[in-house]
Amino acid sequence: MNNYLSDKQLIEVCPVCGSPNIDYEVGGYIGKVYHCKNCNYTGALVIEAEKEMIDAIKEDFEKKE
Repeated sequence: MNNYLSDKQLIEVCPVCGSPNIDYEVGGYIGKVYHCKNCNYTGALVIEAEKEMIDAIKEDFEKKE
């Protein structure tokens, strides 16, 4: 994980792999849709998480691969 991320800082990450490498694809009446460049996830859900939760998501993703 990034060394500059404090334990209490929240960042938006992919719900599948925990990567912060997500792009905003579309929005408007249908809502926001994001795309993760790391695992190719596309969807409306992103997670605002602290370092501990991000590490847990990444660990779970790595176990599934």
